[in-house]
Amino acid sequence: MPQNKRESLIYTVLMCFVMVFWMSMYNVTLHMGSPSLDVLREGWLGFPIAYIYAMCFDWFWYLNWQKALPSAFW
Repeated sequence: MPQNKRESLIYTVLMCFVMVFWMSMYNVTLHMGSPSLDVLREGWLGFPIAYIYAMCFDWFWYLNWQKALPSAFW
C-alpha cells in the first residue's frame, strides 16, 4: 500500500486505469454480444471520459471520505 502522496498518486493512476479499462471492455462486450475488435474500439473511445470521472471521484471524494471515516467512528 502507498506510504506517501507520490506513491498514492501512482497507485491511484494505475488502479483506475486498469479497473476502468477492463470494466469498459466488459460492459461493451456484454452489450455487443461477443469479444471482437469492435469491442476494443468502442471501449477505447469511451475510456477517457470514464477514466477522468473515476480519477476525480477517487482523488477528490473517496480519499477525503476515507480519511474522515476513522475519526467519525473511533
